[in-house]
Amino acid sequence: MNYNYNRYLDPEFFTKKEAQRKEIKQLGLYTGFALICQIVLQNVVSLILDFANLSEKYLTDGVFQNSFDVVTVVLSLLVPFYFIGKKMKDVSGAAEPVPLGKPCDGISFILSVVAGVGFCMMANIATSYFTLFFSIFGVELTSPEIAMPGGIAGVISSLIRVVVIAAITEEITLRGYVMGNLRKYGDKFAIIASSLVFALMHGNLVQAPFALIAGFALGYFSIKTGTVWTGIAIHAANNFISLAVTYAMDFLPEETVSVIYMFVIYGFIFFGLISVWLLKSRSGQLKFSTDYLGTTTAQKMKAFIFNPAMVVALGYMIYITMRFIGFKF
Repeated sequence: MNYNYNRYLDPEFFTKKEAQRKEIKQLGLYTGFALICQIVLQNVVSLILDFANLSEKYLTDGVFQNSFDVVTVVLSLLVPFYFIGKKMKDVSGAAEPVPLGKPCDGISFILSVVAGVGFCMMANIATSYFTLFFSIFGVELTSPEIAMPGGIAGVISSLIRVVVIAAITEEITLRGYVMGNLRKYGDKFAIIASSLVFALMHGNLVQAPFALIAGFALGYFSIKTGTVWTGIAIHAANNFISLAVTYAMDFLPEETVSVIYMFVIYGFIFFGLISVWLLKSRSGQLKFSTDYLGTTTAQKMKAFIFNPAMVVALGYMIYITMRFIGFKF
Protein backbone atom coordinates (compact mmCIF):
# COMPACT_ATOMS: atom_id res chain seq x y z
CA MET A 1 0.00 0.00 0.00
CA ASN A 2 1.23 3.46 -0.84
CA TYR A 3 1.31 5.38 2.44
CA ASN A 4 2.53 8.53 0.66
CA TYR A 5 -0.76 8.80 -1.19
CA ASN A 6 -2.23 12.32 -0.94
CA ARG A 7 -5.94 11.95 -1.54
CA TYR A 8 -6.50 15.68 -1.85
CA LEU A 9 -4.17 15.88 -4.85
CA ASP A 10 -5.91 13.01 -6.62
CA PRO A 11 -8.49 14.34 -9.10
CA GLU A 12 -10.33 11.00 -8.88
CA PHE A 13 -10.47 10.95 -5.07
CA PHE A 14 -14.23 11.47 -4.73
CA THR A 15 -14.91 9.00 -7.54
CA LYS A 16 -12.80 6.37 -5.75
CA LYS A 17 -14.50 7.10 -2.43
CA GLU A 18 -17.96 6.68 -3.97
CA ALA A 19 -16.84 3.46 -5.65
CA GLN A 20 -15.61 2.20 -2.27
CA ARG A 21 -18.96 3.00 -0.66
CA LYS A 22 -20.80 1.11 -3.40
CA GLU A 23 -18.51 -1.90 -2.99
CA ILE A 24 -19.08 -2.02 0.79
CA LYS A 25 -22.82 -1.65 0.25
CA GLN A 26 -22.73 -4.51 -2.26
CA LEU A 27 -20.85 -6.69 0.22
CA GLY A 28 -23.42 -5.82 2.88
CA LEU A 29 -26.16 -6.76 0.42
CA TYR A 30 -24.54 -10.14 -0.27
CA THR A 31 -23.99 -10.75 3.45
CA GLY A 32 -27.62 -9.89 4.16
CA PHE A 33 -28.78 -12.17 1.36
CA ALA A 34 -26.69 -15.03 2.77
CA LEU A 35 -28.25 -14.46 6.20
CA ILE A 36 -31.73 -14.49 4.65
CA CYS A 37 -30.88 -17.78 2.94
CA GLN A 38 -29.78 -19.10 6.35
CA ILE A 39 -33.08 -18.05 7.92
CA VAL A 40 -35.15 -19.56 5.09
CA LEU A 41 -33.22 -22.84 5.10
CA GLN A 42 -33.52 -23.17 8.88
CA ASN A 43 -37.28 -22.75 8.64
CA VAL A 44 -37.50 -25.19 5.72
CA VAL A 45 -35.56 -27.79 7.70
CA SER A 46 -37.90 -27.24 10.68
CA LEU A 47 -40.92 -27.77 8.43
CA ILE A 48 -39.38 -30.98 7.12
CA LEU A 49 -38.94 -32.09 10.74
CA ASP A 50 -42.63 -31.46 11.41
CA PHE A 51 -43.76 -33.03 8.12
CA ALA A 52 -41.78 -36.21 8.87
CA ASN A 53 -43.34 -36.41 12.35
CA LEU A 54 -39.92 -36.18 13.97
CA SER A 55 -40.58 -33.15 16.19
CA GLU A 56 -41.19 -35.23 19.30
CA LYS A 57 -38.07 -37.32 18.67
CA TYR A 58 -36.10 -34.10 18.21
CA LEU A 59 -37.30 -32.82 21.59
CA THR A 60 -36.79 -36.07 23.51
CA ASP A 61 -33.73 -37.65 21.87
CA GLY A 62 -30.62 -35.56 22.55
CA VAL A 63 -28.36 -37.52 20.20
CA PHE A 64 -30.86 -37.16 17.36
CA GLN A 65 -31.20 -33.44 18.12
CA ASN A 66 -27.43 -32.95 18.01
CA SER A 67 -27.12 -34.90 14.76
CA PHE A 68 -30.00 -32.99 13.19
CA ASP A 69 -28.54 -29.64 14.31
CA VAL A 70 -25.19 -30.48 12.73
CA VAL A 71 -26.87 -31.05 9.36
CA THR A 72 -28.97 -27.89 9.79
CA VAL A 73 -25.99 -25.67 10.62
CA VAL A 74 -23.88 -26.90 7.71
CA LEU A 75 -26.78 -26.67 5.27
CA SER A 76 -28.16 -23.31 6.40
CA LEU A 77 -24.95 -21.45 7.29
CA LEU A 78 -21.90 -22.81 5.54
CA VAL A 79 -23.52 -23.63 2.19
CA PRO A 80 -25.08 -20.18 1.52
CA PHE A 81 -21.91 -18.33 2.48
CA TYR A 82 -19.78 -20.67 0.37
CA PHE A 83 -21.68 -19.85 -2.80
CA ILE A 84 -22.43 -16.20 -2.03
CA GLY A 85 -18.84 -15.80 -0.81
CA LYS A 86 -17.74 -16.20 -4.43
CA LYS A 87 -19.82 -13.16 -5.36
CA MET A 88 -18.34 -11.25 -2.43
CA LYS A 89 -14.85 -12.14 -3.61
CA ASP A 90 -15.62 -10.73 -7.05
CA VAL A 91 -16.56 -7.41 -5.43
CA SER A 92 -13.71 -7.15 -2.90
CA GLY A 93 -11.02 -8.75 -5.05
CA ALA A 94 -9.76 -10.64 -1.98
CA ALA A 95 -7.15 -13.17 -3.03
CA GLU A 96 -8.07 -15.54 -0.21
CA PRO A 97 -11.03 -14.46 1.94
CA VAL A 98 -10.83 -17.68 4.00
CA PRO A 99 -7.15 -18.33 4.76
CA LEU A 100 -6.95 -21.90 6.06
CA GLY A 101 -3.22 -22.39 5.63
CA LYS A 102 -0.57 -22.61 8.33
CA PRO A 103 -0.24 -19.73 10.82
CA CYS A 104 2.71 -17.33 10.61
CA ASP A 105 4.53 -19.46 13.22
CA GLY A 106 3.58 -22.10 15.76
CA ILE A 107 4.53 -20.17 18.90
CA SER A 108 2.46 -17.13 17.89
CA PHE A 109 -0.45 -19.45 17.10
CA ILE A 110 -0.36 -21.04 20.57
CA LEU A 111 0.02 -17.69 22.33
CA SER A 112 -2.82 -16.22 20.26
CA VAL A 113 -5.14 -19.10 21.14
CA VAL A 114 -4.41 -18.76 24.87
CA ALA A 115 -4.83 -14.98 24.67
CA GLY A 116 -8.04 -15.37 22.68
CA VAL A 117 -9.54 -17.83 25.18
CA GLY A 118 -8.58 -15.44 27.99
CA PHE A 119 -10.42 -12.68 26.18
CA CYS A 120 -13.45 -14.96 25.84
CA MET A 121 -13.36 -15.55 29.59
CA MET A 122 -13.44 -11.78 30.13
CA ALA A 123 -16.38 -11.64 27.73
CA ASN A 124 -18.15 -14.25 29.87
CA ILE A 125 -17.72 -12.07 32.95
CA ALA A 126 -18.94 -8.97 31.09
CA THR A 127 -21.98 -10.88 29.83
CA SER A 128 -22.81 -12.04 33.36
CA TYR A 129 -22.83 -8.44 34.59
CA PHE A 130 -24.86 -7.42 31.55
CA THR A 131 -27.53 -10.00 32.37
CA LEU A 132 -27.44 -9.08 36.07
CA PHE A 133 -27.90 -5.40 35.24
CA PHE A 134 -31.14 -6.09 33.36
CA SER A 135 -32.42 -8.44 36.08
CA ILE A 136 -32.19 -5.58 38.60
CA PHE A 137 -34.91 -3.80 36.63
CA GLY A 138 -37.08 -6.88 36.28
CA VAL A 139 -35.97 -7.78 32.76
CA GLU A 140 -35.14 -11.46 32.33
CA LEU A 141 -32.81 -12.37 29.47
CA THR A 142 -32.97 -16.00 28.33
CA SER A 143 -31.53 -18.15 25.55
CA PRO A 144 -32.71 -21.29 23.72
CA GLU A 145 -32.34 -24.53 25.65
CA ILE A 146 -29.80 -26.88 24.11
CA ALA A 147 -29.96 -30.61 24.67
CA MET A 148 -27.05 -32.12 26.60
CA PRO A 149 -27.69 -35.88 26.36
CA GLY A 150 -25.94 -38.30 28.68
CA GLY A 151 -23.99 -41.42 27.88
CA ILE A 152 -20.97 -41.79 25.64
CA ALA A 153 -22.98 -41.29 22.44
CA GLY A 154 -24.61 -38.17 23.90
CA VAL A 155 -21.33 -36.61 25.00
CA ILE A 156 -19.66 -37.36 21.66
CA SER A 157 -22.58 -35.92 19.68
CA SER A 158 -22.50 -32.77 21.85
CA LEU A 159 -18.74 -32.40 21.34
CA ILE A 160 -19.15 -32.70 17.59
CA ARG A 161 -22.01 -30.20 17.44
CA VAL A 162 -20.84 -27.60 19.96
CA VAL A 163 -17.05 -27.81 19.80
CA VAL A 164 -16.26 -28.95 16.26
CA ILE A 165 -19.07 -28.00 13.89
CA ALA A 166 -20.11 -24.72 15.56
CA ALA A 167 -16.51 -23.48 15.71
CA ILE A 168 -15.62 -24.42 12.14
CA THR A 169 -18.81 -23.23 10.43
CA GLU A 170 -19.15 -19.96 12.33
CA GLU A 171 -15.47 -19.00 11.98
CA ILE A 172 -15.27 -19.83 8.27
CA THR A 173 -18.48 -17.87 7.75
CA LEU A 174 -17.84 -14.81 9.94
CA ARG A 175 -14.06 -14.50 10.15
CA GLY A 176 -13.63 -16.02 6.69
CA TYR A 177 -16.17 -14.84 4.15
CA VAL A 178 -17.46 -11.73 5.95
CA MET A 179 -14.30 -10.37 7.60
CA GLY A 180 -12.00 -11.68 4.87
CA ASN A 181 -13.84 -9.82 2.12
CA LEU A 182 -14.10 -6.62 4.17
CA ARG A 183 -10.40 -6.36 5.05
CA LYS A 184 -9.72 -4.43 1.85
CA TYR A 185 -11.51 -1.49 3.50
CA GLY A 186 -9.60 -1.64 6.78
CA ASP A 187 -9.06 -4.38 9.37
CA LYS A 188 -10.74 -2.41 12.16
CA PHE A 189 -13.93 -2.06 10.12
CA ALA A 190 -13.79 -5.73 9.03
CA ILE A 191 -13.50 -6.96 12.64
CA ILE A 192 -16.31 -4.71 13.91
CA ALA A 193 -18.70 -5.55 11.06
CA SER A 194 -18.14 -9.31 11.29
CA SER A 195 -18.48 -9.22 15.10
CA LEU A 196 -21.78 -7.35 14.86
CA VAL A 197 -23.21 -9.91 12.44
CA PHE A 198 -21.83 -12.70 14.67
CA ALA A 199 -23.62 -11.23 17.69
CA LEU A 200 -26.98 -10.76 15.97
CA MET A 201 -26.86 -14.27 14.50
CA HIS A 202 -27.18 -15.70 18.02
CA GLY A 203 -30.67 -14.25 18.35
CA ASN A 204 -30.75 -13.57 22.11
CA LEU A 205 -29.26 -11.08 24.56
CA VAL A 206 -27.54 -13.75 26.66
CA GLN A 207 -25.23 -14.98 23.91
CA ALA A 208 -25.15 -11.88 21.66
CA PRO A 209 -23.10 -9.59 23.99
CA PHE A 210 -20.58 -12.39 24.49
CA ALA A 211 -20.39 -13.03 20.73
CA LEU A 212 -19.84 -9.33 20.04
CA ILE A 213 -16.98 -9.01 22.52
CA ALA A 214 -15.43 -12.39 21.69
CA GLY A 215 -15.75 -11.59 17.99
CA PHE A 216 -13.19 -8.80 18.36
CA ALA A 217 -10.61 -11.26 19.72
CA LEU A 218 -11.48 -13.96 17.18
CA GLY A 219 -11.02 -11.50 14.33
CA TYR A 220 -7.91 -9.86 15.77
CA PHE A 221 -5.96 -13.06 16.38
CA SER A 222 -7.05 -14.62 13.08
CA ILE A 223 -5.58 -11.59 11.30
CA LYS A 224 -2.46 -11.54 13.50
CA THR A 225 -1.61 -15.17 12.78
CA GLY A 226 -2.76 -15.09 9.16
CA THR A 227 -5.22 -17.98 9.41
CA VAL A 228 -8.85 -18.59 10.35
CA TRP A 229 -7.68 -21.76 12.14
CA THR A 230 -6.70 -19.51 15.06
CA GLY A 231 -10.27 -18.30 15.42
CA ILE A 232 -11.53 -21.87 15.09
CA ALA A 233 -9.17 -23.06 17.85
CA ILE A 234 -10.18 -20.21 20.20
CA HIS A 235 -13.87 -20.77 19.47
CA ALA A 236 -13.60 -24.53 19.97
CA ALA A 237 -11.67 -24.16 23.25
CA ASN A 238 -14.23 -21.71 24.65
CA ASN A 239 -17.14 -23.97 23.66
CA PHE A 240 -15.38 -27.01 25.13
CA ILE A 241 -14.99 -25.24 28.48
CA SER A 242 -18.69 -24.30 28.51
CA LEU A 243 -19.71 -27.82 27.58
CA ALA A 244 -17.46 -29.36 30.23
CA VAL A 245 -18.95 -27.11 32.92
CA THR A 246 -22.49 -28.06 31.84
CA TYR A 247 -21.77 -31.78 32.05
CA ALA A 248 -19.87 -31.36 35.31
CA MET A 249 -23.10 -30.11 36.89
CA ASP A 250 -24.50 -33.65 36.53
CA PHE A 251 -21.72 -35.20 38.61
CA LEU A 252 -20.53 -32.56 41.06
CA PRO A 253 -22.26 -30.14 43.46
CA GLU A 254 -23.07 -26.80 41.88
CA GLU A 255 -20.86 -24.97 44.38
CA THR A 256 -17.87 -27.16 43.48
CA VAL A 257 -18.39 -26.61 39.75
CA SER A 258 -18.70 -22.85 40.30
CA VAL A 259 -15.39 -22.75 42.18
CA ILE A 260 -13.63 -24.81 39.50
CA TYR A 261 -15.12 -22.65 36.75
CA MET A 262 -13.94 -19.51 38.55
CA PHE A 263 -10.37 -20.84 38.64
CA VAL A 264 -10.61 -21.75 34.94
CA ILE A 265 -11.88 -18.28 34.01
CA TYR A 266 -9.29 -16.31 35.96
CA GLY A 267 -6.56 -18.79 35.06
CA PHE A 268 -7.14 -18.23 31.35
CA ILE A 269 -7.37 -14.48 31.87
CA PHE A 270 -4.02 -14.52 33.70
CA PHE A 271 -2.24 -16.66 31.12
CA GLY A 272 -4.01 -14.77 28.35
CA LEU A 273 -2.52 -11.49 29.53
CA ILE A 274 0.92 -13.10 29.71
CA SER A 275 0.42 -14.41 26.18
CA VAL A 276 -0.48 -10.92 24.93
CA TRP A 277 2.71 -9.56 26.49
CA LEU A 278 4.79 -12.34 24.91
CA LEU A 279 3.14 -11.79 21.53
CA LYS A 280 3.90 -8.09 21.67
CA SER A 281 7.52 -8.74 22.61
CA ARG A 282 7.87 -11.30 19.80
CA SER A 283 6.26 -9.50 16.91
CA GLY A 284 5.21 -6.08 18.13
CA GLN A 285 1.77 -4.56 17.87
CA LEU A 286 -0.40 -5.79 15.04
CA LYS A 287 -0.49 -3.20 12.27
CA PHE A 288 -4.00 -2.99 10.93
CA SER A 289 -4.44 -2.27 7.26
CA THR A 290 -5.53 1.34 6.79
CA ASP A 291 -8.03 3.01 4.51
CA TYR A 292 -6.07 5.35 2.27
CA LEU A 293 -9.29 7.12 1.22
CA GLY A 294 -9.87 8.26 4.79
CA THR A 295 -13.43 6.93 5.08
CA THR A 296 -14.44 6.60 8.74
CA THR A 297 -15.53 3.30 10.28
CA ALA A 298 -18.98 4.80 10.95
CA GLN A 299 -19.40 5.69 7.27
CA LYS A 300 -18.38 2.19 6.22
CA MET A 301 -20.71 0.56 8.76
CA LYS A 302 -23.57 2.70 7.44
CA ALA A 303 -22.92 1.47 3.90
CA PHE A 304 -22.59 -2.14 5.06
CA ILE A 305 -25.78 -2.21 7.14
CA PHE A 306 -28.24 0.07 5.34
CA ASN A 307 -29.15 -1.98 2.31
CA PRO A 308 -32.39 -3.93 1.72
CA ALA A 309 -31.09 -7.46 2.36
CA MET A 310 -29.13 -6.60 5.50
CA VAL A 311 -31.98 -4.55 6.97
CA VAL A 312 -34.41 -7.45 6.45
CA ALA A 313 -31.98 -10.02 7.90
CA LEU A 314 -31.03 -7.94 10.93
CA GLY A 315 -34.66 -6.94 11.50
CA TYR A 316 -35.66 -10.60 11.66
CA MET A 317 -32.79 -11.40 14.04
CA ILE A 318 -33.79 -8.52 16.32
CA TYR A 319 -37.36 -9.85 16.28
CA ILE A 320 -36.12 -13.30 17.33
CA THR A 321 -33.99 -11.69 20.03
CA MET A 322 -37.03 -9.93 21.48
CA ARG A 323 -38.74 -13.31 21.99
CA PHE A 324 -36.10 -14.19 24.60
CA ILE A 325 -36.72 -11.11 26.72
CA GLY A 326 -39.13 -11.51 29.62
CA PHE A 327 -40.39 -9.27 32.40
CA LYS A 328 -40.75 -10.31 36.02
CA PHE A 329 -43.39 -7.77 36.90
